[in-house]
Amino acid sequence: MTGGTVLELMTRRLVLRPLRLSDSAAVFEYRADPDVSRFQMWEPQDVPEVRSFIEGLLDLEPDTPGSWYQLAITLRETGELIGDCGLHFPTERQGQAEVGITLAPAHQGRGYATEALERVLEYLFGDLGKHRVYATVDPRNAPSIALLERVGMSREGHLRESVWVKGEWADDVIYAILEQEWRSRGRVMERS
Repeated sequence: MTGGTVLELMTRRLVLRPLRLSDSAAVFEYRADPDVSRFQMWEPQDVPEVRSFIEGLLDLEPDTPGSWYQLAITLRETGELIGDCGLHFPTERQGQAEVGITLAPAHQGRGYATEALERVLEYLFGDLGKHRVYATVDPRNAPSIALLERVGMSREGHLRESVWVKGEWADDVIYAILEQEWRSRGRVMERS
């Protein structure tokens, strides 16, 4: 990172940190996998496209209105990059943030996405003082829906054929959680 805040969020098994240029090939590898990219808005065509994307993030500060702040999800023990998590800070929705998460197939089904997303929610509500965090998901993406429900998010709406993705109209389901709902869950993150 050439400037700005270096955000690092830790859990028992993970470190979430800003993406680095050296992550480009690994990000491309899992983001280009058809099983991963099926429900993703961004499907990079090559490593240089990922590198260019990461270059655009290097001086970005978390909580910059109108931006997506992307975190690498890495294994704490080895430093291996296993996925990424996007934090969107919409200009028109002060006090709110959107989240999205992507994991490499080899690391799915081990609880990493839940652990990462819970830590991100704690950061958004605790450190940044957000009131509401939401996510949008294709209703055919059952694993992502299960993840959102597992961390306490509630289904708020189903927008029919509301987004144009990969040459077709697709439905979009909105999940969200309020700060007081997150606090009422009584979860204390394992950070060490």
